[in-house]
Amino acid sequence: MKKYGLSAAVAVILVFGGVAAHGYEAGEVKGGATIQGVVKFVGAMPADETVTVTNDPEVCGKTQNRGKYIISNSRVKNAIVWIDEVKKGKPVGKNPVDIVLKTCRAEPHVSVGFVGGKFVFRNDDDIMHTVQLKLGLEYQAKVSGRPVKDGATIYNLALPNKGATIEKPIKEYHRYTKDTGFIQIKSNTHESIGGYIFVFDHPYATVTDDQGAFVMNDLPPGSYTLTVWHEGFEKQQQQVTVSSGEVKNAEIELK
Repeated sequence: MKKYGLSAAVAVILVFGGVAAHGYEAGEVKGGATIQGVVKFVGAMPADETVTVTNDPEVCGKTQNRGKYIISNSRVKNAIVWIDEVKKGKPVGKNPVDIVLKTCRAEPHVSVGFVGGKFVFRNDDDIMHTVQLKLGLEYQAKVSGRPVKDGATIYNLALPNKGATIEKPIKEYHRYTKDTGFIQIKSNTHESIGGYIFVFDHPYATVTDDQGAFVMNDLPPGSYTLTVWHEGFEKQQQQVTVSSGEVKNAEIELK
C-alpha cells in the first residue's frame, strides 16, 4: 500500500479549505430559546493521573495531579458542551481565552475560544515557561506515513519571567471539526502543564462549571444536536428541540 507523507504545514493548509467552506450566519435572533442543564457521571470516582515533575521542583513540586476528573455530587466540571453544526444565530463574542501558568499548571484546564478572538498567556511563576498549542489533525494520521504526534504546532511560546504575557490571534483554521480535533496545551519543559481548548466559529459552546452546569441562550428555534466532550469519558450527543422563547432543561450522563 502506498503511503503519503504530509508535513504538518501541508496538513494545516489542507485544513484551510475545509474550514472556510463551513460558514456561520450571524444576526438578530427573535424569540431566542435557552438550553440549560448539567453534565453528570454516576459511579465510582475515576482515579486521576499523577505527573512526576522533572524540572524546577522548588516551584512545581515533585508530583502533581493532572486534574482530569473534578466531580462533585456526580456533577462534572470541565466538560465542553456545544451545539453541533449550527448554521445561524447570534453574533460570535470575542472574549479572549485567558490562560495563566501558575505553579507549573495551565489554568483553566479546559477552555472555549472563538474565531476572531485571541489567546492570552500569562506567566505567574518566577521561572521560564514554554507552551505549545497543538491542533489535533486527527485525519492526518490516516493519510501520512509519518503521523504528527499530538498534532501540528500552531503556536510555540516562551514566557521568560513572572508577569510575561503573550497574545496570539484565534484563526479560522483553529476551529474544531471532526477532522482537525481540538487544541492541546503542552509544554516541553514542564510535564504538569497541560490542557484543552476548543475553538468554534459560532457562540453556542461553553464549559461546565464546578456544579457541572451549563447554559446557552439566544438560540434560534429549531432542532439541534447537543454534544458533550470530556477528556476522561466517551463523547455524548443528545437531540434537543426548542421553540420560541423556551427554556429547555437537559441532563447528560457521561459514560
